[in-house]
Amino acid sequence: MRSNRRSSAERFAASETASFRSPALLAALAAVFLGAVDLTIIATILPSMIADLGVNTADLDRYIWVVNGYLIAYIVAIPVFGRLSDHVGRTPIFVAGLGLFIAGSVFCASSQSLTALIAGRTLQGAGGGALLPAALALTADRFPPRARIGAVGVVTAVDTLGWVTGPIWGAAIAGAIPGADEAWRWVFWLHVPLAALCAWALLSSETRGATGPHPSKWRDFDVLGAVLLAAMLVSLNLSLASGSELGTKAESGLRALGGTPNPLAAYTLPLLGAAAVLAGALILRERAIPTPILPIRLFRSRHFSAAILANALLGGALMVGMVNVPVVSALLVDPEDVSRISALLLVPFTAMIAVGSLLAGRVTARLGVRTSFAVGVALVVVGYIVVAVVLTPEAYGRIAFGLLIAGLGLGLALAPLSGSALSIAAATERGAAASMALVARLLGMTVGISALTSAGVRRLQDLTGDVEPIARMGGESTAAFLERQRQFIERYAIPLSVQVIGEIFLVAAALALLALAPVWFLGNRDAYETETAERSAPSASATD
Repeated sequence: MRSNRRSSAERFAASETASFRSPALLAALAAVFLGAVDLTIIATILPSMIADLGVNTADLDRYIWVVNGYLIAYIVAIPVFGRLSDHVGRTPIFVAGLGLFIAGSVFCASSQSLTALIAGRTLQGAGGGALLPAALALTADRFPPRARIGAVGVVTAVDTLGWVTGPIWGAAIAGAIPGADEAWRWVFWLHVPLAALCAWALLSSETRGATGPHPSKWRDFDVLGAVLLAAMLVSLNLSLASGSELGTKAESGLRALGGTPNPLAAYTLPLLGAAAVLAGALILRERAIPTPILPIRLFRSRHFSAAILANALLGGALMVGMVNVPVVSALLVDPEDVSRISALLLVPFTAMIAVGSLLAGRVTARLGVRTSFAVGVALVVVGYIVVAVVLTPEAYGRIAFGLLIAGLGLGLALAPLSGSALSIAAATERGAAASMALVARLLGMTVGISALTSAGVRRLQDLTGDVEPIARMGGESTAAFLERQRQFIERYAIPLSVQVIGEIFLVAAALALLALAPVWFLGNRDAYETETAERSAPSASATD
């Protein structure tokens, strides 16, 4: 049965022009770019957003959900819409995702409360999560196996370019309207016509290739699996987001410095237990039905399992650079220079991820998957070690150089993993395979940064000797109290925080090294040879 579907898919691919000059692929790339921009666009406008909405800046646990709401919805949407694209076609999923994105943008732009803003960002995340797996699956449909890793690298590079552009995009739009009241709203209003234009372009260029070779019927979609997956991911992310205070005293560490307690801290373990139960139920469900939202049978391939595990480990390493660079800038430079220095450090990092993704196709074709991945990991390790060693206010040039090396390595390593996962899947399962690879990376990013942040807080508490609360003494003036806080932060908190961040970069380098272990099982073949071997294996057809 599989061979018949496969030959049909190959005939379809051969009949299309494998080029990003195709209107459908250009529109898909534009949609991916727009969704990726929105992941980071609020980095430079969040302070003005919370001020205009009347939110206390100390309530970090509340307004951080402007970021978390988007990310959780993004993670949940990727496998759901990735699998839906295999059932109803690529173009309908693109248009549905853009529709959600437009609705969320309108909600954000017109929000009058933090709750409304979080709801809008969640809608945007759900829409953005539909775009990338559909684009990867559409690309895999259009390009033959030998060109697939290079094509996937282009999509990955566009996605990464969106991450790079996001903070600059947000600041530029808000800054272009300096006299306007609440200029940040225009950032979201501008998304509405841009997303609508992408949807129009996709619908105008719709062909059989744009919708996919074998769309199935709606009744085959695994609704219960989607619900279990969403509930499991939400429970897991809520648990991780609230776990940094587990086992700490109410008035120690960050709380001693005036931070707001997390209201979910008491529910960390129950949420984690619920996530484990839901994960077990999801696995049982997916093994019991013929058309699961997550095709568990793909994990019978050691190549697919290796690619997924390596994706998760590299996701954790990637997020360390993305999150900790702005934190370092905030610790080491004057407040008015934080945005500028953060951009100067992050642009070489993320830009080189894009460059590495573009180069990955040629490097992998020449060296093979395993060797090219090892080269990428070596660059990540060297780059992060450089950053950890030179992490001082006077070494911005060397920090940027270390991040540039690490970014190039991440780009070279990530694209072959995505290409390998897609090449193993049948044409009708490429959307699901793409979504599983992306979810693995995003979960690695979420789990990795949450675990490392929690460990970093505990390490900081150990280094500061379990800091007692900085309370105002009797008869002490406000000015004297604030000066005492400032001196403590400058003499102890900042240097020790920088030390801990340097240690976290070293742990991230170790995570990248760990990713070499599963990739060893991929062998040193290119994507076409891997796909051919998988197709010819006796177990492959037996699992269909």
